[in-house]
Amino acid sequence: MAVKTWKGFVTFGMLSIPVYLNTCARDKRIDMHTYHVACDGQVKMPKYCPICQVQLQASEIYKGYETGTGIVKITEAELDGITPETGHIVEISECVKWDQLDPSLLAESFYILPDTAGAKGYSLLTKVLRDSGLVAIGQLTKNGREHVVVLRPKATGLMLHFLWYESEVNRVPEFESFESAALTTTEIKLGTQLAQSLVSDFDHAKFEDGYAMRLTTLISSKLDKTIQPPTPVKAMTPAVMDISSALQASLANPKRKAAAEEAAPKGKAKGKGKKAA
Repeated sequence: MAVKTWKGFVTFGMLSIPVYLNTCARDKRIDMHTYHVACDGQVKMPKYCPICQVQLQASEIYKGYETGTGIVKITEAELDGITPETGHIVEISECVKWDQLDPSLLAESFYILPDTAGAKGYSLLTKVLRDSGLVAIGQLTKNGREHVVVLRPKATGLMLHFLWYESEVNRVPEFESFESAALTTTEIKLGTQLAQSLVSDFDHAKFEDGYAMRLTTLISSKLDKTIQPPTPVKAMTPAVMDISSALQASLANPKRKAAAEEAAPKGKAKGKGKKAA
């Protein structure tokens, strides 16, 4: 059953939309731990057995899977015997268009850099993918599981993204069965104008984790009395307004009004344009 992980609002100008989040995907890896050979105690890092209360050597540790009746011991040789070729090789099995991949499938991202001997091949693969508008699909074994991966070209090289497996993606009935509410022509027009007024070039650097910064200041203020604690943030609960009224009030903002008028399509004939206004 899907779990609501957050409840709040999406604010679009002065339009407030109450929403909640459901987890899109979940990790289904098989967790294994390391245990002390002498007593089966789970090893704590750095290689410490809390039962025997001693530091351990590598020869005193084994890997295993815990069940309700005991621990299934797994040897390194057995693990090596089931590790597929993708443990060291990412074989490109197909190439697809990037827009065919749902962003909700992306799990982790990594940079890929070539060793010296691989510079030319790396450059060729990057250029071929970039020029063709394609991304490469393959698999890679890492951290005890085999992942589906995507190699995506950027201006200076390749990115590798891990994807969730289909079985890890949550199916939320409320989301899949949601039917769009009826919208009037006026509501759609006002909403489009507001969206156009917010258009800009994305600048990732302008976003900061304000909560982490305030938490750091709070901790520092408790350690050093000369540091002022952060000013308490006033909790906000946006009012859910009538859609048309909220959009019109949002567009009344001078900057947004000018941006929306600039982005609005111009009529071919002056007379027609004035009549429409």
